[in-house]
Amino acid sequence: MMFSKIKADILKEIVPSDKEKKEITSLTNTIVSHLTEKISKTNLKARVEVVGSIAKDTWISRDRDLDIFIVFDISTPLEELKKMGLALGKIELMGFTSETAYANHPYTINRFKEFKIDVVPCYDSLEIITAVDRTPHHTRFVKENIGDLRNDVRLLKQFMKGVGVYSSEQKIQGFAGYLCELLIIHYKSFENVLKNASEWQYGEYIDIKNSGEKVSFKDPLIVIDPVDPKRNVASALSLERLAEFIHYSRLFLESPSVDYFKKKKKLFVKRYPNSEVYAVIFQGELLDDIIFSQLRKSAKYMFSIFEKNDFKPLSYGLFKKGEESGIVFEIERYELSKMVKHLGPKIFDHSHWESFVKKYEKTFIEEDKVYTLRDRALLTPHDVIVSVMSGKEGLGKNLKTLPYRTIKDDEALSFLADKEFDIYV
Repeated sequence: MMFSKIKADILKEIVPSDKEKKEITSLTNTIVSHLTEKISKTNLKARVEVVGSIAKDTWISRDRDLDIFIVFDISTPLEELKKMGLALGKIELMGFTSETAYANHPYTINRFKEFKIDVVPCYDSLEIITAVDRTPHHTRFVKENIGDLRNDVRLLKQFMKGVGVYSSEQKIQGFAGYLCELLIIHYKSFENVLKNASEWQYGEYIDIKNSGEKVSFKDPLIVIDPVDPKRNVASALSLERLAEFIHYSRLFLESPSVDYFKKKKKLFVKRYPNSEVYAVIFQGELLDDIIFSQLRKSAKYMFSIFEKNDFKPLSYGLFKKGEESGIVFEIERYELSKMVKHLGPKIFDHSHWESFVKKYEKTFIEEDKVYTLRDRALLTPHDVIVSVMSGKEGLGKNLKTLPYRTIKDDEALSFLADKEFDIYV
């Protein structure tokens, strides 16, 4: 299929209709008026500002996330900003529900029908005081520089959604919306982003404003924030998500297809016929960014313990649905011998040889090294899981206290399939 035809077909699906735009505009205006009225009843120096993809007109059809900031004067004490930000952030209109969420500081998540409306307090300052203070500046920069490239942004976002690399959330560790917008501004089109990405090297450095001296970062992709030159916009992007984007960019350019834009459910697939699959399932509700950060930390630690104890782990994934979340492992070796061959020093290393033979009663020589056989502490992957969960070392803070259960093989695969979890690596 011709590239131009693919773009046209995808844009028909992802560009918001006039009806959608009218609905969003009406809802946004209602919320802004409501919050402005609430502020007027206080003596606070603050205003309401719409930010994010809605404000920049880079949002995709059927997206229902609204980002609204309450911008406080820098004279406001931080504790007052936090307190009043929550009080003002609750939308007290018919049909709305509210809950408190936590990032750099507390903010309010409001829900209305299918819409999710984040109301976030921040400072009105060029000098960044809290992490979210940049966001209004990001919105203004994009609006001032995006020109007629908004649909190119939409195409890039949808492509990234289709290949599973969109969103900087902990569960994905992919490309943020703002990062997509900057790439389009820099490369001038969706196609140019893919062409250049296909040639990216580790540590690729992009500075839209040519700020001058290169800032030192160790991330796999570096995109200097035009609002804050000391910040890498791509810092949350994992190496694997970057590699996937480069991979699929190359494949798409070789053989363009609408399939790359179609988001697919990521199910856990057993890759090796003789492996075993283990799922560790935690019970308890936590915000996505918290739970996935802790699941990833725990998974990496367990993976290292599997490796250390000769179980040859092949892969792992993270999942969450409702109050259940967890880690799934695929492991090549699922039962080990009771004894393990333990390497000691070379025979010529007299002092270490002496310590070794004193410690172990039965030793033997192979070539110039001394060995012993010792009891293996962990015989199965389940033993490893129990050991880690009991010791708590390497686990995420909240996971240490959550109840959990372990299932394996057919039961684990059936559980994951039935629940239709998205699996995040």
